[in-house]
Amino acid sequence: MIANFALLTAFLFLINLLFRHSLNKVSHPLLFKVLIGVLHGVCALLLLLFSFKVNPSTFIDFRHIIVICSAFYGGLPASLLTALFVIIGRLTFFGSLSPTAVAASVNMLLLGIGSGLIMQYIDQYWRRWLLSLLLSATLISFMSLLMGPTMDTLTYLALICSGGLFSAKLIAFFSYSNQLAQELENSERRYRSLHMLQEAIFQSSVGTVITVFDPKGRITHINKAAETMLGYQPKDLIGRETPLIFHDPEEVAAYAEELSIMKSKPFKELDVFFYCAMEEPPEGREWSYIRKDGSRLTISLIVSPLWLDGEISGFIGTATDITERKKVENTLQQLSLMDGLTEIANRRNFDETLIREWKRAKRNGSQNGLSLIMFDIDYFKAYNDSYGHQAGDDCLRKVTAIAKGTAGRPSDTLARYGGEEFAIILPDTNAAGALRLAEKLRFAVENERIPHVGSKISDIVTISIGVSTYVPNAAILPEQLIAEADQALYYSKANGRNSVKDYHAIIDLNPKEQQLS
Repeated sequence: MIANFALLTAFLFLINLLFRHSLNKVSHPLLFKVLIGVLHGVCALLLLLFSFKVNPSTFIDFRHIIVICSAFYGGLPASLLTALFVIIGRLTFFGSLSPTAVAASVNMLLLGIGSGLIMQYIDQYWRRWLLSLLLSATLISFMSLLMGPTMDTLTYLALICSGGLFSAKLIAFFSYSNQLAQELENSERRYRSLHMLQEAIFQSSVGTVITVFDPKGRITHINKAAETMLGYQPKDLIGRETPLIFHDPEEVAAYAEELSIMKSKPFKELDVFFYCAMEEPPEGREWSYIRKDGSRLTISLIVSPLWLDGEISGFIGTATDITERKKVENTLQQLSLMDGLTEIANRRNFDETLIREWKRAKRNGSQNGLSLIMFDIDYFKAYNDSYGHQAGDDCLRKVTAIAKGTAGRPSDTLARYGGEEFAIILPDTNAAGALRLAEKLRFAVENERIPHVGSKISDIVTISIGVSTYVPNAAILPEQLIAEADQALYYSKANGRNSVKDYHAIIDLNPKEQQLS
């Protein structure tokens, strides 16, 4: 029986070693079941060779257990095939067709069928084994009753049950171990695939610089895009601190100062990137990179922390070149703020610029104030009626060119306010300066001597101008500056045209003019 036990254990180990990738599958092909049945049948023959002879007609061994094991792995086809091996071996090794041999053969055939059906239709693992062992014990007991029960029967039943439970436990252990090993193999396979994919992405990204750096800011990895985009070899970068190589140091320093003020604690240059990784939104931030040759590009940088066992082991920065996109955006932005006909600021641009300059003047406490000139072309409708709209467009462009040449400071903003009406924003300009510029503009347009047969005041194109000036403060809104300049323009048109009128001068001379609109 010790030899039976050793053979059974060794065989189960061997079966698990040979078929561990297949044993845990839900279903198997018939060829696999036949192979399982044959192998278990061979093991059954070996077990028969080491049977314990109780009497001339009774032999004790683990043949019942090997049939149940065969049923577990291969179902009914395997258990029937193993049972046939046992029957043939029993008849071959231990004599002819005696009543005992026939009964033992029938017993084994019924066990093969019963255990095969149990393993096929019962799902719960231990229920399968317990029912199969109960069936085996029942068949052995029934056969013992027919042959005459002895104390050896109880010993045999105890051996079969204990050996069966041991086999069930051993197979369960194998199954669990195989499952863990399979999961580990799958995890390793996924890890290798992800690693290969990561490395492929890491090295093939030509439009994205990927930088990995440790918690001290030293670069540990960088992809090939650094060479194509920035002109650096990996040996130039690995081991060095990332902010000090290709970032614009002034930008980094400025943002560090901004964070120091905002967070009320000192920020160093490297702290900026740690803050970007931990605090900023995942869409990233725009920076300027400086190539090795000194040229610049605009990038969008996303910095993310790398976690290992709950601690930050480093950071990864992904920098995408958005230089061309920014150029396109800037172009579109300029187009959205430009008048298509005259190619100067449009009404939207004018409104935004006036608010911005108003806030700047108020913040800086400019004593000269902010001035606004508004002018339009006298009798422009008549000009269009006389010369046509295409000529009218040419006239607008000519007046625009004259105004550009007159308001020549970079800080001045010339805008087409609407139709034939224009506006000039003059930062840090007092009323006297604005009036001088307005008169210069009026004279320049008149001196251009653009023919205008439809004008009621002259045979050339002229303009009427209104001027207003304010030192911005909290009690005044920029809309008031527009309203007063427009009212001065109205006064100029109502009083002969081709003239310059200052709103505050009008009010000082004639307070009733405040009612004009």
